[in-house]
Amino acid sequence: MTKCIMRDLEHAASQNKENLELKATLKAAKLIHKTTCNHSGGCIDPDECIINFIGKRNEEKVFVGTNDSNLRNSLRNIGVVPIFFFRKEVLIMDQPSDQLELKMQIKEKLKLEPTI
Repeated sequence: MTKCIMRDLEHAASQNKENLELKATLKAAKLIHKTTCNHSGGCIDPDECIINFIGKRNEEKVFVGTNDSNLRNSLRNIGVVPIFFFRKEVLIMDQPSDQLELKMQIKEKLKLEPTI
């Protein structure tokens, strides 16, 4: 979890003080390790922060859990990050993108080539 995500949660909780589920989420989020954002400047939109943090290669080897379909689509286009989401209270891992499948096929072919 990045600091931008945490600030967005805190802002949402302050705007919706009656929402008990949001309060519980914020309380749980405070226990999670916060990662420094990779972008310069102040806080940005959490979706942009996540995409920026992952980058083109996902060098930190992170996964993303979100029910936001727009964010999932953006992450699929990057093709280097595992995506998890809930459907009817069941945690589901999203299908790998076509781009990731192609990368994995190339890696597997390279394993079969003889080395010198």
